[in-house]
Amino acid sequence: VRRQAMLSIPVLFTTALVSNSIPAQAYTGPTIDVNNAMAREFTAFPGLFPTIATKIVKAANEKPFKTKQDVYNALDSDIEKDRLKQYDEAILISKPDSAVKQFKASQICKYECGNRVSSSFRDEQIKAVQAQRY
Repeated sequence: VRRQAMLSIPVLFTTALVSNSIPAQAYTGPTIDVNNAMAREFTAFPGLFPTIATKIVKAANEKPFKTKQDVYNALDSDIEKDRLKQYDEAILISKPDSAVKQFKASQICKYECGNRVSSSFRDEQIKAVQAQRY
């Protein structure tokens, strides 16, 4: 009886160690919704912008992704797929939403155009550039 009790101690100790181990932490970095992303959003992921980002965005516009494998299939080479795989946990696949895309496009223009998005301002700038050329 004592021998059986001695043999069960390591099993209990091992079980206690396993159950008290620290659980793996969930990914907390930036994410990218590939069906609603603009290419510039991929700049948060070094190595993906512009080539890989452009391929993913174009493919999503043609046929929305349903799985992560679809995203990988949109890329041409194993090098591109390996580079994307570094960020696999960041990939989100949602339904395409035209309102989200329109909002993102307007916000990017807002920042790139220096908060000047009126067509009259743009027209004036184009005329000024053209006048300098001639």
